[in-house]
Amino acid sequence: MIFFKRFIDNFDGRRKSQSDSDAILTLSSAYISLETKLDLKSTGRCGICVKKTDAEVDFNELKLTIENLLDASKKTDFQLSYGVHIDTYYGYLWLIIDAKTIEDSIACITVVSETLEQEGSLIQLQSAVFEFGKNGNKHQPYYLTYDYKLDKFYPFVPIIGRQKARNNQEEMKIVKAVWDDKLPFEEDTSKWHPIWNLP
Repeated sequence: MIFFKRFIDNFDGRRKSQSDSDAILTLSSAYISLETKLDLKSTGRCGICVKKTDAEVDFNELKLTIENLLDASKKTDFQLSYGVHIDTYYGYLWLIIDAKTIEDSIACITVVSETLEQEGSLIQLQSAVFEFGKNGNKHQPYYLTYDYKLDKFYPFVPIIGRQKARNNQEEMKIVKAVWDDKLPFEEDTSKWHPIWNLP
């Protein structure tokens, strides 16, 4: 059993609420439909976005907490790379992770979100983003975004080479592909917020 799977097991008894984690974990089976029906494979890249709700929050301390958590994986045979990006203008912190498998990406996001939730009302989890590509191709990304406030997923497919343009047809294909997989989807498309500048 890989490092983060064991790590999640250790967290199970300490969760205040499992709704977010349970929703994200459904992706571990739903992604099979994306691969078989649309030839979309995980690139291993994912991210989690955090917003300040208190001006006194020190993102550098939060960054150190995340780094210490993920650096613990170096003591195992688990392999990942990551970067923590602080946007002081908008008050966002992004953690970007590159893992070998979608299962590892999901497990890592779950553990990090559980850790960040311990900050309480000082910060707000915004979204978790998982990247896919046709046969794993990173040049035209397909994203599944999990919105923590909505407790639901929605797709986002930017059109590469066109400024702030998205491919709605491909996004609807994603929805149809996983419709029967119990993946919680936001049906109101006006709430499918694009993330144009993913670090």
